[in-house]
Amino acid sequence: MATILDEEQAQAAPPVRMEISDGLAVIRLNDPARPVNVISEGLLREMGDLLDRLENGEGGVRAAVIISEKKGTWIAGADIEEFKNFQGPADAEAASRAGQELLNRIERLRIPVVAAIDGAALGGGLETALACTYRIATDSPKTKLGLPEVQLGIIPGAGGTARLPRLIGLRGALDLMLTGKQLDARRALKAGIVDEVVPAPILLEVAGRQAMALAARKLQPRAARPSGSPDRVENLLPMKRLIFSKARQGVMSKTHGLYPAPLRLLKVVERGIDKSVDEALDLEAKAFGELAVTPEARSLVHVFFTSTAAKNDPGLETPAKANPIDQVAIVGAGFMGAGIAATSAEAGIRVRLKDVKPEAAAKGLRTARESLAKRAKRKKMKRFQVTALTDRVQPTTEYTGFHASDIVVEAVFEDLDLKHRVIKEIEDAAGEGVVLGSNTSTIPITKLAEASARPDHVIGLHFFSPVEKMPLVEIITHAGTADWVTATAHGYAKKIGKTPIVVHDAPGFYVNRILSPYMAEAALLLQEGVRMEDIDRAMTDWGFPVGPITLYDEVGLDVAQKAGKIMAAAFSDRMGNPPTVVDRMVEDGRLGRKNGKGFYTFDGDGKKGGPDEAVYALIGNPSKKEMPKAEIQERLGLVMVNEAVRTLEEGVLRSARDGDVGAVFGIGFPPFRGGPFWFVDTEGAQSVLERLRALEARYGKRFAPAARLEEMARDKRRFFEDGDA
Repeated sequence: MATILDEEQAQAAPPVRMEISDGLAVIRLNDPARPVNVISEGLLREMGDLLDRLENGEGGVRAAVIISEKKGTWIAGADIEEFKNFQGPADAEAASRAGQELLNRIERLRIPVVAAIDGAALGGGLETALACTYRIATDSPKTKLGLPEVQLGIIPGAGGTARLPRLIGLRGALDLMLTGKQLDARRALKAGIVDEVVPAPILLEVAGRQAMALAARKLQPRAARPSGSPDRVENLLPMKRLIFSKARQGVMSKTHGLYPAPLRLLKVVERGIDKSVDEALDLEAKAFGELAVTPEARSLVHVFFTSTAAKNDPGLETPAKANPIDQVAIVGAGFMGAGIAATSAEAGIRVRLKDVKPEAAAKGLRTARESLAKRAKRKKMKRFQVTALTDRVQPTTEYTGFHASDIVVEAVFEDLDLKHRVIKEIEDAAGEGVVLGSNTSTIPITKLAEASARPDHVIGLHFFSPVEKMPLVEIITHAGTADWVTATAHGYAKKIGKTPIVVHDAPGFYVNRILSPYMAEAALLLQEGVRMEDIDRAMTDWGFPVGPITLYDEVGLDVAQKAGKIMAAAFSDRMGNPPTVVDRMVEDGRLGRKNGKGFYTFDGDGKKGGPDEAVYALIGNPSKKEMPKAEIQERLGLVMVNEAVRTLEEGVLRSARDGDVGAVFGIGFPPFRGGPFWFVDTEGAQSVLERLRALEARYGKRFAPAARLEEMARDKRRFFEDGDA
């Protein structure tokens, strides 16, 4: 009969409890204070108490299993909230060493310990599993294993850099730790991280049986090496040097050296791989301590908290119930419509994809299904699963089936009359309780709602291209949007795996509003004679994924031209007329990548080449101008930051938090800078104000500082006070 240890604590719902039956201890993780289990001070303390008992031989335990009672999560990682308490490197290093010590105790127990993993085992979760004798994972789609710490500007701090390379080899471990990728159970088995994969209903049964088999020495675990890689070839000095050299090249290519964590991780693993585990752990703890308090880590943790908060905040003053989303209809089967269809189907939603012409609907269906098939292949889904997934998208040229849809997204061309007609047609075909979302990027939602018989059901759903890859959805409300419509749109965006922000209707909304002056300034630099490659290089060196001139080609110069004119008209008092560069490019038939002619050259397969020198003659042959990289960065970076502050000042944004989320996830504002508002706090409002005033004196009122910024500087305030995300 099972003996429950520490019944009094169990009644108080501790994060960890242990049951013993017939020599098997089952350690159950279930933190009542959180939706997921995390490595917190409380969990470390409770686990430490249980380990004391196991080390003392209490209950005649011969083997143990660690399992979670949280559906979808084993251990999701460290408690990031506790990072805010780090006052300096010593605090962070101490936290790392505390985690290492606990996992060392698990690893050194005289009894075997089986990690029974169902759900996410990430960061400290996977590190806990690595300290166990044996690892069994379920085939649930929610089971994911990985070490994503570099995405927070840190490295694994509880033994991951020491144990993973010794278990699966250098190349596999570095790939996981440098990319932060997450493996499902099958891929984790193939990589050598887990020992078995089983269905979730029999996880505990199998884990208990294997734990006792390990105790009886009827099953031998695949142990990690005490030092070096299990792949003997990787231990050869020339091969080892090649592995680390290639890894550094890859890191520099992707990060331009702007993120210290990946490079430090390489250094820690390279120096520690041939040492003892204890020596490797010492290197890891010191590096973790130093990295955790860097500005880059602080910024990345800020992005983590703000994006998490945005996903859980539909932006309503009073709560409203969101309608469930089981079926979506999309009008417009072009690139965006097909992308929205694929993303919705992948989330388990049935989709009706409509276009006026059969061939257009068929092409949209093909695009959506090809996208789904590619993603299914990466997940190694079985044929019947792929068929079930792709069959969720059904094409149509009529409005049949729209009455059963919970939300309809119109994704037709950016033409007000066309959208008005489509809105009326949708309302004639759909049920009265349907949400009508528009994927417009330029037309005010208020104007779109004028055509609706139910304007309170109309809302903006601004997806970003390519939909499958871009994480942001901008939800735009107008003055009459019903709260339940906002809540439902937010829930839909969250269900399909996007990060939503809710903004108020205004020209350009938020993301395009702050992007517009940035792009216009880049065009002005080009007109002044600064070379296009110098502009792009300056901004990728500042941290953007691509430079603004390349972005013109990617977005499409005709699209950029239209958006630029709308923004210039809305803010003519300070933006003035848009630069002539884009007009001349469009007049010459240069639309960017879409037709293979833009600022840069493209080959027959659409691969980008070098700058097209003919562009300079087209825009008036400006004399070549050498401009310091820092000056380019200052003009482009600050004009965007200043515009972001204006949107908050005008009430387009509800919060600085949403502004940072929108900039990072919508246009690639450098995550290690935290977003425009975090950037102001980091640089200091007074410093940003003075730099904008200097630019205004030199270049004109387009750099005039936002009034909100002047207030922040005068009052010595921050957008995010200490302890805020």
